[in-house]
Formats: sequence, structure tokens, C-alpha cells
Amino acid sequence: MQTHEIAIYWGAFNPPTLAHAQVVEEVLKKQVASHIILSPSGAREDKNFGIPQTERRRLIEIFFEVLQRDGLNVSLDTYFFEGKNTGITTTAWEEKYFREQLWVSAAFIFGSDVAPNMSWWSNNPDRFIEERLKKIFIQRPGFAFDFEANGFREYTLLDIPDMLDISSSLAREMLRNKQSVEGILFPELAEEIQKQKLYQ
Repeated sequence: MQTHEIAIYWGAFNPPTLAHAQVVEEVLKKQVASHIILSPSGAREDKNFGIPQTERRRLIEIFFEVLQRDGLNVSLDTYFFEGKNTGITTTAWEEKYFREQLWVSAAFIFGSDVAPNMSWWSNNPDRFIEERLKKIFIQRPGFAFDFEANGFREYTLLDIPDMLDISSSLAREMLRNKQSVEGILFPELAEEIQKQKLYQ
């Protein structure tokens, strides 16, 4: 299994869940990467996050603080969150930004279920994402995809046998229905969400 110096974990993290934390922990523990940079996505005209950006940022910061407190080698980059890029962010744009910042080509973490759609992603010249972007795919339970047959290169497929089957969408739904999110979110996050009455 290839070891990367740095991996980029991109996402809305709306809110960050224990599944996100599990991915970070397993990628580092299995030495697929030595360091992970959380890169939350910014505001988009075509997406409603359901809470103010200031509140989403606070939740991401709490999540990051808990990961650091637990001794995980992570950092937080808010360049895209703050909307300093122009237009809709693309994977190729992210890769270029981080390569210029880090002086190395980082690997990007994805769920394996997004792989079939990558060929349609915007700003993907000459199958850059499938063939040249360094990728760490987290195997989704019950999802099968033949990476080799579909021309994927430069990737690692990480199977986490006890992967939590939860998502940010599930967390938001449970919060709207006033259900307990124990086992879904860090207690610190649940407390902040309750205090600020988010996702209601």
C-alpha cells in the first residue's frame, strides 16, 4: 500500500460526523498518509447548507480541535471555505492550489462510491482525475467498482471493516427530528449544535 506524505480531506462537513473522524484515524493509523489537511468547501449558489457559514465554520473548528486533542496529525485549511477561489471549485483547482502551497502533490480522500462519476466532473482534462490525481478511496460497504477496468491509476483503496454507516445527511435529519445523535457526532459538536439551535 502506497504511503503519501500528505492527504487532503475535502468536504462540506455539514456537520462533521464520527465517520469523518474514523476516516482520518484509519488513514493515519494504516499509514496511507502521514498528515491530513481538512479542506472544507465554501458557500455555493447551488447548495443550501441550512446553517450560517459562521456556524458551520465553528462546527468544523470544534471537530478539528477534538481530532488534534486526540493526537491525530491533522491541520485545517480554510482557503476554499472562505471563497478565495473564483467560480465553482473543482478537484483540479484544489490539486493545483495545494501543490503550489505544499511543493508536493498530495493525495485526495474520496468515498469509493464517487468513482463512477469522476469522468463527468468539470475541469477534468485528459482524465486527469482518474489517471494522474493521487487518490485514496475509502471502500463503501456494499459498493463494488472495478477501478482497473475503468482506467483508474494512482489510487489506494482502503477497506475499513467496521466503517460507520452514517452521514452528515443522516445527522441533519436526526437533529431536525430531535433524535439523539450519540454515536453520530462528537459530544462537543452535539452540545454546540444544541446550544445554537442549529439544523432545526
